[in-house]
Amino acid sequence: MGFFFQDTYKISQNLTLDLGLRWEYFPSARYEDGLQYNWDPATGNIIVPSSALSRVSALYPASIKVAAGDPYPGAEKANFRPRLGLAYRLGDKMVLRGGYGQYSEALGNLYRLQGGGPFQVSETYFNTISNGQALLSFPNPFPASTNLATVPSQNVTGYPTQTDQGIIHQFNATLERDLGHGFGARASYIGSRSHGLNYLLELNKPRAGTTTFTAARRPFPQFVSTQVWQNDGNANYNAGQIEIQKRSGGLTLDAHYTLSSSMSDFGDLENPYNHHLWNRDAFNSRHRFVFNASYELPVGKGKKYLGSAPRAVDAALGGWQLNWVTYLQSGQYFSPTFSGSDPSNTNTIGGSPDRIADGNLPRDSRSPDHWFDPSAFAIPKAGNYGNSGVNILEGPGLRLHHLSLLKSFALTERVHMIFQANATNLFNTPHWDFPFANVSVASTAGHVYQLRDAASGGLGGKEYSGPRQVAFRLRLEF
Repeated sequence: MGFFFQDTYKISQNLTLDLGLRWEYFPSARYEDGLQYNWDPATGNIIVPSSALSRVSALYPASIKVAAGDPYPGAEKANFRPRLGLAYRLGDKMVLRGGYGQYSEALGNLYRLQGGGPFQVSETYFNTISNGQALLSFPNPFPASTNLATVPSQNVTGYPTQTDQGIIHQFNATLERDLGHGFGARASYIGSRSHGLNYLLELNKPRAGTTTFTAARRPFPQFVSTQVWQNDGNANYNAGQIEIQKRSGGLTLDAHYTLSSSMSDFGDLENPYNHHLWNRDAFNSRHRFVFNASYELPVGKGKKYLGSAPRAVDAALGGWQLNWVTYLQSGQYFSPTFSGSDPSNTNTIGGSPDRIADGNLPRDSRSPDHWFDPSAFAIPKAGNYGNSGVNILEGPGLRLHHLSLLKSFALTERVHMIFQANATNLFNTPHWDFPFANVSVASTAGHVYQLRDAASGGLGGKEYSGPRQVAFRLRLEF
């Protein structure tokens, strides 16, 4: 639930301000039967409503204490987020724009809705036959004694009793100028600073060392996995952008280039005792250029060429429109890995390797058979996690062009037939998926084995980057 107020103030002929304030409320969800739980890492106890204690499974391990309490997270009530925008005219052909806004991190009302747990336990029985009588048989297949059941090890998730939404600060500044002849240009800075973001952290790991792992070394040996929601994540985004537009005459175009950096400090969570490490975000591209153009060919009735041509000639040659889209984008980022061993002795099989060199090859040396240098990474030293971090390698980018032709035929005054021919990935450029990043397997590390569209399960791929497809369409408008 949210409420929003906004008003615009014209301070002077040249200065306009937009002011806004938003308040949002994210209540916590509840099961009607009350069978919910939380986990308290301070005591190691499972917390359930007092009314649900009698519903705890008799098979739930006795080593795990279940206590009565309030498992429902309190909702944040102070999510007031201001907004500010301004526009200042610098003469007749230039304007300065800027804005700042705060936004609340939206967790979703099901993020902390936990059922199952101590109320629903998997149990396994092994059937035996004694004196011709089966231990388990229909119509009552479960034996009366619970001592015959095998119950798997338990995992648990906990969250703070008071929900705290992160705050996302977004801001931008733009200088726009009319260049004349229908052209306009802008230069922008776009940034954000996010604080108090929520993320899940695995706590049930002993500290790395040379002592062989045993379950007793876990901080909470009664569990296998204990994940707890943290609310101290941070993220920074910075980008510079240049754009040129043309919005008049037969040619319409929009071309923009973005140089960006996106970082966060909760992407590398392998070591719960030292996890606030700044790393690149996986889905950001450092460089991105996009070009869109639409051109009405100056041929046919009322146009520069063949303006008085016979109707049949005009029907065939006049009224065509050409549309072009180009994407040029550097690769997104991915992480090297290793497998098959636990050098940290924390029951963490595989993970991040040690980085002994950069690992990224020069752009002109990258190929599907050798995208990065696996020899730049090694298995971590005994008693340690790897130091390479995450998202340090750059994946394949985009070089993509789309073309379409469109023509409208007037069948009557009110009825038109639209013909369209589309070609995606016009030059049939292959766009590769991320290479295999497991440096423990020398035969495959650094190799690319599939196209990006195959990874997405179809022929489209990112921005329709799959194999070239040509489609013809007819549409009747009336």
